[in-house]
Amino acid sequence: MQDIECDVLIVGAGTSGSVAAITAHDDGARVLVLEKMPVAGGNCPITGGNILTPTKMEFVDYLETLSFKTTDRDILETFVKAAMDNAEWIRKMGGEVVVFNPLQVTHPGLEAGPGFPQVKHSECMVKYNVKGTEDEGPPGQRLWNLLKTNLEQRSIEIMTNTDVKEIVKNHKGEVCGVVAEPRGKRVSMKSKKAVILACGGYENDPATKWDFYPAKPIHSLGSPGSTGDGIRLGQKAGAALWHMTNMASTIGFKAPEYEAAFSICFFSEDFIYVDRYGKRYIDEIGVEVHEFGREMSYFDTRRIEYPRIPTWAIFGEQARRRGPLNTGTVGYNRTLYTWSPDNSAEIAKGWIIQAKTIAELANKISVEEVNLENTIKKYNESCKLGKDPEFGRAKENLMAIEGPLYYAIPIWPVLYCTQGGPRRDKDARVLDPDGEPIPRLYEAGELGSITGGLYQGGNSLAECIVFGQIAGRNAAAEKSLD
Repeated sequence: MQDIECDVLIVGAGTSGSVAAITAHDDGARVLVLEKMPVAGGNCPITGGNILTPTKMEFVDYLETLSFKTTDRDILETFVKAAMDNAEWIRKMGGEVVVFNPLQVTHPGLEAGPGFPQVKHSECMVKYNVKGTEDEGPPGQRLWNLLKTNLEQRSIEIMTNTDVKEIVKNHKGEVCGVVAEPRGKRVSMKSKKAVILACGGYENDPATKWDFYPAKPIHSLGSPGSTGDGIRLGQKAGAALWHMTNMASTIGFKAPEYEAAFSICFFSEDFIYVDRYGKRYIDEIGVEVHEFGREMSYFDTRRIEYPRIPTWAIFGEQARRRGPLNTGTVGYNRTLYTWSPDNSAEIAKGWIIQAKTIAELANKISVEEVNLENTIKKYNESCKLGKDPEFGRAKENLMAIEGPLYYAIPIWPVLYCTQGGPRRDKDARVLDPDGEPIPRLYEAGELGSITGGLYQGGNSLAECIVFGQIAGRNAAAEKSLD
């Protein structure tokens, strides 16, 4: 294979890489997208598809509070201003949007509004999905279908099975291309204007997760391609890192037969979470869905263990019959396995443990019998009183756990996405440790995200759209090296 040349070279063919490619192409650049997986899309087709769209500039204050001021305000201002036009950008691409309508499940964080309504200006937002029919798939798939159509209409080339190994600089220190291995053969690829890193996070890089996240182990819902390549490429090019400990995590079940985890939720309130000693530790419905990893990462320094990993979800007959514990709308397993409507198939597989009594259930899951019996007895008494004195679970969310059969499933912290990576500025330029831009190197999306603390649902796709455009526009505007 001969060496390859283009104007703008993009590493990663997910949401942000696709938006960057479309934008740079429309601004007159010759674009090439490199994707290490066999197919393009990244996490886009398997996300919830929620696109955060601020309604007022005051939303900057909300995001600044959530980031603990680790993200420069001018970056947040740039993001909010641009994200207010997210719906219009979707329409420009030929799509339509609808306001996100959450599933009626008793799962925290699925509300259409902000994840942290107690924070000032949290109300200045809405979440959109790309409009479509059920036959077109869930919202994440519909967004990818729209992006894919636009890529194809522009004849933008995507080289799959192409692993990028190194960012190349010229004698002036300017980024001028990459070294990649399409189908295992080493090739130099020249970019006459810029390189954009848009290759996602490190959800499936065990070593990096172990180093930067307190919950151990933590599984992933997403693409196996998210192995932190952009972090290593950025470091080799001289980039500073930021937000490495920030991740959006929920609860999930890890079946040994599948590489990724299944997200777990309930269609009925007759359930609780207990640690490995059979004790409740949380208001199960009061935790923001993207922050479960923080709650489960408690470390017991006396026992030298994480007593909440795994956590056991204990539930009754109504929760078992009301609907599937995995809805099949999010995650890498979405197209690989369909959860049974009443969870009977998963009981037969042994994924869900079934017992005739609480004592029998405790023995089957190796939890102290007396503790689990007392925990459920106390919880059921709270349901009768209509008040949860221990953890403050709302009255309307209290429902006794009753037989004739009882159930348990082990749940783990599982990742939607990570936010760490090379630091960027408001122009999507990658920065070195002194805060100076690395010439002709840009970044967009989950890699090096602007999220610096608590994660607001819908922010990831919104950021992919916003900084994909910014990176694509600025890369295309660079003066050619020739």
